[in-house]
Amino acid sequence: MHRHSAALICLLGATLLCANNVRAERPDQTRITGLWVTQGYGAQVVIAPCSDFHDALCGQIAWLWTDKDTKGQPLKDIQNPVEQLRNRSLVGTPIFRNFTKEADGRWRGDGIYNPEDGNTYSASLGQRSDGTLEVTGCVLGIFCQTQIWRRPQSVCPGPHLTPGTLTLTQQD
Repeated sequence: MHRHSAALICLLGATLLCANNVRAERPDQTRITGLWVTQGYGAQVVIAPCSDFHDALCGQIAWLWTDKDTKGQPLKDIQNPVEQLRNRSLVGTPIFRNFTKEADGRWRGDGIYNPEDGNTYSASLGQRSDGTLEVTGCVLGIFCQTQIWRRPQSVCPGPHLTPGTLTLTQQD
C-alpha cells in the first residue's frame, strides 16, 4: 500500500505544479516547458514562459528533496549575494530568466543561479533526442559542467500504472 501511496503523491504533486504554471506557449517552447527533476534528484524545477516576456522561458525551484534545515525550518537562500534575498525560501527561488531559443536550437538567457554557492553562471538548455534536458553552466565560457534533467514521470513511473494492472499479493 505504501508504494502505491507514494506513486499517487508523486502524480498529484506534478499535476498541481504543472497546472499552476499553465500559460500560452509557442510550439517551440512546449517541449521544454513543465516540470523537470535535476540530476541527482535533489530538486524539481518548473520551466514556463516568463511573465514579462512570453517569448522567453524562466525556471524556478518547485520542490526540494531536503527542504528543511536541522531546526525544521525551510531552507533559505543564504548564499545569495544580495543580502535582502538571503531570508527567502529556496522553494520558489528563480534560478534562470529570459532564456530564448537561438539558431543552434539551444536556449540561452541571463544565466543560471546556483543557490549552493550564490553564483550565476552562463548557461544553455537543450532538449535531447531521448526527451531529457541538457543543462550546461559555464565559468568564463570555458569551464563548463553539464547536468541531465529528466521529467518526473521518468523518475517516478508509478503514476502511469492503471488500477487494473496492479496485482497485490499478501505476505505472511
